Amino acid sequence: MAATERLAVAAARATQSGSLPAYLMTILVVLIAALTTALALGAPWDVDVRAWDSPAQALVAALVVAAAILALRARRRLKAVMITGVVGYGIATLFALQGAPDLALTQFLVETVTLVVIVLVLRRLPTHFTGTVSHAGRRRLHLLIGIAVGVLMAAVTVVALGAREAVPVSEGMAAAAHAAGGKNIVNVTLVDIRAWDTMGELAVLVVAATGVTSLIFLRRRSRDLPRLTDADDGEAVWRIDAPPLPALLVTQTPAGGAGSARRAREWLVAENTLAPERRSILLEVVVRLIFHTVLVLSVYLLLAGHDFPGGGFAGGIVAGLALTIRYLAGGRYELGETAPVGAGLLIGVGLVIATGTGIAGALLGDAILDGGKAVLHLPLVGTLKLYSSTLFDIGVYLVVVGVVLDVLRSFGSEIDRQVDAEAHGR
Repeated sequence: MAATERLAVAAARATQSGSLPAYLMTILVVLIAALTTALALGAPWDVDVRAWDSPAQALVAALVVAAAILALRARRRLKAVMITGVVGYGIATLFALQGAPDLALTQFLVETVTLVVIVLVLRRLPTHFTGTVSHAGRRRLHLLIGIAVGVLMAAVTVVALGAREAVPVSEGMAAAAHAAGGKNIVNVTLVDIRAWDTMGELAVLVVAATGVTSLIFLRRRSRDLPRLTDADDGEAVWRIDAPPLPALLVTQTPAGGAGSARRAREWLVAENTLAPERRSILLEVVVRLIFHTVLVLSVYLLLAGHDFPGGGFAGGIVAGLALTIRYLAGGRYELGETAPVGAGLLIGVGLVIATGTGIAGALLGDAILDGGKAVLHLPLVGTLKLYSSTLFDIGVYLVVVGVVLDVLRSFGSEIDRQVDAEAHGR
């Protein structure tokens, strides 16, 4: 027993170094050894390989590879994030060129929201990557392992595409979508064919987002977004240590006069709560002009998803981006005025609607999430078809909007409050 204990201690000391790069390198080396052996012994290599279907795919792929290399060489955090975003947008473009508009639309939207969230988080991190520089030999080893894994996964992908023996499950998707009354096979699959999986993923999204955003709060998380009435008079938020601006460049807030005259000079509700050096009149004007259009677009994507690219998830992200541009242009008080309803309420109502649709299927149909349809003949409007999946998509829409709002409240509004509190010694 003593020898077993000594062996365990020695093994832990040799393998559990506490170094994340060492752990990752060990995993990748084992992956290379295992998959290379499998490919060498039994892979079906007689596959038809095409480099590309159109020259545009080759150009986009070259851009993705170049951006990935530049991201590895970046030393500034913001630069690395932006270049990584180019990789994501390039992959989305490949999806679009390959004939997958739903997947491309979702990738574009998710990539945009991810970039915004990461940039908001970067405000509390050093501008440059910290830590000691690795030895040249170690860097070359890491580079060799990375290239080997990339080549190996490309080979696995090619072999997997040529190893199919059974009929693809997607062969019956078109007929199933037609039976459900939709033309968009992707959306019908999500909200009809595999709606149970989508409901589970919806709950996981809420739990993950709520858990991550809760880490930001130093006070009670249940506090609502700050409203314009909560702003301190004469104290601008987001102020930075910078020389005072010339008087002609500072937007003056009228001290008196009618409210309508004061509003006529404002593009956003809470724009005057920002410090002058943080304001951009051009951004405020653009946001004022496109905000409502973006919201209408989100509703269109929500309702058109059954037959065209879109759906509740894509529409919810677009609506969340509308809230995001209001926050970026006007600050946390602008966000509070734009979204007076709390994120928790939106998430809760969305979950109730989505799960309520499932329960209705059990009560009115044959099983949980059993699809239903109602046809209404309305004067002046005409024939209107209502599907239970549309109601389910509305629940998804509200949940996604609530999650984006919660992220803005945590990584945006709450971090702003903490920065202002530190700046004023509170």
